[in-house]
Amino acid sequence: MLLFFKETFDGISKLVCDPDIHVHNGAQLLDRLIKDVVTESNIFDVDQFVTLVRDRIYTNNEFVRQFLVSWIQLLCSVPDVDLVAHLPQLLDGLFMILSDPSQEIRAMTQQVLNEFLGEISKDSRSTNFHAMMHILIAQSRSAHNSTQLAAMVWMHRFLELDGPNLTQFSAGVLSAILPCLAYQENKTENYESAVKTKETLLSLLTEQPSTLQSMEVEDMVTVLVAHLIPGTNYTDKSGTQYTSPVNSSNTTKVSILQWLLHLHNFVPDKIYSQFEEIFPMIIKTVSDPSDEVVELDLQVLAAICDNGARADYFDKFMMSLVTLFNNDQKLLEKRGTFIIEMVCSLLESEKVYCGLALILCEHKDITFTALMVQYLNWILLTTPQLASLRKTLKQHTSIPEPKKKSKSVESVKSDVFMTLYNTWCHDPVSTIALCLMSHSYQHASEVIHALGALEMTELTLSGLDRLVQLLESPVFASLRLELVCRDTDPALIRSLAGILMLLPQSEAFALLRQRLECVGVVRSAEVAGAGRVFEDKVHLKELLSHFNTIQARHSLENLSLVGSSPSLPLAT
Repeated sequence: MLLFFKETFDGISKLVCDPDIHVHNGAQLLDRLIKDVVTESNIFDVDQFVTLVRDRIYTNNEFVRQFLVSWIQLLCSVPDVDLVAHLPQLLDGLFMILSDPSQEIRAMTQQVLNEFLGEISKDSRSTNFHAMMHILIAQSRSAHNSTQLAAMVWMHRFLELDGPNLTQFSAGVLSAILPCLAYQENKTENYESAVKTKETLLSLLTEQPSTLQSMEVEDMVTVLVAHLIPGTNYTDKSGTQYTSPVNSSNTTKVSILQWLLHLHNFVPDKIYSQFEEIFPMIIKTVSDPSDEVVELDLQVLAAICDNGARADYFDKFMMSLVTLFNNDQKLLEKRGTFIIEMVCSLLESEKVYCGLALILCEHKDITFTALMVQYLNWILLTTPQLASLRKTLKQHTSIPEPKKKSKSVESVKSDVFMTLYNTWCHDPVSTIALCLMSHSYQHASEVIHALGALEMTELTLSGLDRLVQLLESPVFASLRLELVCRDTDPALIRSLAGILMLLPQSEAFALLRQRLECVGVVRSAEVAGAGRVFEDKVHLKELLSHFNTIQARHSLENLSLVGSSPSLPLAT
């Protein structure tokens, strides 16, 4: 009988799907008889059997599928038959059958797969992990939940059994698990399996960091970045094109960014080599609605751009940030403060502010520049992360000679005041605040008087109102103490009195007047001594000329614009 097994098997596989019930039943009876013969024989040709099954396993007929799975299940139970060695030829077809509409067939197939995985776990000597990893990665992209889950379970077990030899599949494993991380709520089993697989892979690469040095990390980065932005097309190592899922989740994005940070910590050079590919995707994620995602995203950007050997990375980051806010001013209004504070906490605040100031100084949209200056100034005066920059500005006891504008952040850091001033002039109130913080009282007084010659807008008045509120904050404590010093600078008194005169009768007016009256400086301003003179009058003329030029540009711009500019949020 076994001599004609091929012909018999082929005939039965056709008869089991015959519509005639009698033929169907007869085929099943013959099938049982053949199975009895095979289980009692010692000369069964396993290679021939595997070939027969492989050629038929992709059928869609449920009866043929059931017939094939039953044979595989039978031979799995025969001690002398090693089907594990032939599994790469059968595995893909078995996973395809997992999506069969029949619950009975799916259950049979799942049981067979479980038996195979159990055998591999006991003895993996004849297991071709590499051949099957390709199949598992492909099946993990299945639209069928049960198929995807089974593929994830198998991948996780393979990594546990032969992980060090499977790290070359890291990019494929990531492409499998990242979409499943979005199933936290509706497909919990898939999600939990994906998390386990991710942690196992990460552990493998962490315990053997030298592996990353020899791996093609670029493939991993390509997969990670593609899944960061839903619907992104990418090509894997084999040249196959894929599209990342259109639906993503915060969990997926957080995992991706954590992976990128991990790779940067261990193989930064390989990350830098893909800077042009990575950067546009990561900068887009800055506008993500999740604070956790944005915080991690900025950490990745800061880690990549904080590279002394490549100053252009940092410059591109600052330019992209300005462009992002210019294109999406709602983002600036709602999240701008949070984003800038985070960047300043991750990178040197002086460098960040000087970088932004240089870019804004050359920006063509002066209305946007003024708006950005208002936000930057507000953050400068109120945020703990900017304490070091405030300290630097307060230590200025003189205004340096104005210099030619430079494109390099490093070349202007020594002149922080001048770098900021050139851009802060786009907003008069911010300019006054910068001068007061830097103890440049004489110039503050001149700017205030120059402001009086301009048309006072509602935006300017509200800005002065907020400035008066800030003068009562801890940031300006040293300024308030100077009011009671014997050698109080008359320019400080004139500056505060000038602000008072610009304000309408309001709560801010009453607050500042009360502050001045309590030290009696309003009366003594006229008889105050020479005080301390910090500024060079020649330099002051140049600064005032720059301020007036910028404000003249804004006056012309305002004549051509209709409507009002967005306003800053009030202090809370």
